[in-house]
Amino acid sequence: MKRFAIATIFAAIMAPGLATAATETSYTSASTPHVTTQQVKAADEIAVQGLNALRNVQLARVALFQGNPQKAEKLVNHAATLLADDSVDWSKFVRSDKKTNLSNDSYVAIDASMGISEDYVASPEKQEAIKRANKKLEKGDKKGAIEDLRLASISVMENICLMPLKQTRNAVAEAQKLMGEHKYYEANLALKGAEDGVIMDSTALFAN
Repeated sequence: MKRFAIATIFAAIMAPGLATAATETSYTSASTPHVTTQQVKAADEIAVQGLNALRNVQLARVALFQGNPQKAEKLVNHAATLLADDSVDWSKFVRSDKKTNLSNDSYVAIDASMGISEDYVASPEKQEAIKRANKKLEKGDKKGAIEDLRLASISVMENICLMPLKQTRNAVAEAQKLMGEHKYYEANLALKGAEDGVIMDSTALFAN
């Protein structure tokens, strides 16, 4: 019940963004808490098309290791098509911080999740804070809900998965070229490079 109450809060804070970015990634990094005015709305700015492209990259690598280069090639071609789609306004998904340090590239948000710090321990006081936060969420007061959680020492974390758009496009294009030359091991390394370029930006959410 306690975990369910907390999950309800997170779902409400992140809605509707997580409805379009429900797939959680396993990338990890050290978190650097800071305060911004846009953090609560961050999940509304998820490039789902980029997430789908990355998923195709991952599945293509699996297909290569399973000895199915034809399937891998189809997946990589689909990823390239998604990444090259000019109908997508990629600029609205761009995020910048000290981790996005590649020059001449743009990091786009492709996934988001919420969580609490690993040292969370339930207590009557925290349960009351969760109840207050839920009531405020019912009224649309996300800022007040997060403040109640903060005052109860419940650390709410926002995790945004960031993909370098240009680098990923180049890696996928290189994999296409190598597959055309039947260099499947090298193509796998190019796809791995696309995966390795993705970073996770973790931020502690606090009300201003």
